[in-house]
Amino acid sequence: MSIANFFLGIFLKRSQRQLMKLSAQHRLHRSRKWMALNRSKPDAGIALRSEVIAGVSAEWVVPQALAKQQQPVVVIYFHGGAFVMGGPNSHRDMAAYLAKKAGVWLLMVDYRLAPEHPFPAALEDASALFLGLLERGVAPEQIVMGGDSAGGNIALATVQHLHAMGSPMPKALFLFSPWLDLRNISPSHQRNAATDALLNQTLLEESVARYAPNTPRDNVRISPILGAVAGLPPCLIVASATEILQDDALTLRDKLQQSGVQVRYLEWAHTPHAFPVMARWLPEARVALDRTAQFIRQQLAL
Repeated sequence: MSIANFFLGIFLKRSQRQLMKLSAQHRLHRSRKWMALNRSKPDAGIALRSEVIAGVSAEWVVPQALAKQQQPVVVIYFHGGAFVMGGPNSHRDMAAYLAKKAGVWLLMVDYRLAPEHPFPAALEDASALFLGLLERGVAPEQIVMGGDSAGGNIALATVQHLHAMGSPMPKALFLFSPWLDLRNISPSHQRNAATDALLNQTLLEESVARYAPNTPRDNVRISPILGAVAGLPPCLIVASATEILQDDALTLRDKLQQSGVQVRYLEWAHTPHAFPVMARWLPEARVALDRTAQFIRQQLAL
């Protein structure tokens, strides 16, 4: 464990204890405000550009060395934030690091958030944006899709939906600490309750109630771990052994393997939930993103 990871863990646990002293509504307000702040410091060699694609707001994160490419390869990324918070500001540093390492144009999707826009708004945005890129002439084999936490849920559910509809799918998929089972009943919720510095059962339950208040939790569109995975593209999964969502990642790994889907699983022993997003602070995050970039380049034959 790095020194940075050790001290970040202490800070996150202390912050979680303070957060849990607030009311549910106050927690949401404070967390949204925190994640909306722009603290990002992307590399000077990164160009940023906002755009609306198929009615969906997004931000391009492009290495300037690749800015003039006529047919770029694209990584579509769905940020985490329990379906209720987050956006380009919260994930820009990670996006810039990954775009540069992988040599791709990365598109951060600013999908609609609950509770103002509950299920299926985020999934509708995800499918619309992907199909919008295809209409612009980007080939599906030039696209990789990824996301962290709730964003991992959106990425997997979107690929499953595309497959079920007979639509083209992205070339590959990568997920960081994905939240895939909104029933929240996996053993790791109890096993890792004391070691997860970011999440707890109360926070997850509040977020499910905001995201999908009128949808059964075993609906495969909100709990994609319960859906079919055969025929999906190759997948990379990154998780922490100490997070309460560990079993979501492990269960998906096992289901993909059993269905004959190429899957690569990477796990760190003592890192926070969705730690690759913390690339500015954690060396473990940068290593995970380096491995992710390698996966992306291999899948796209770059």
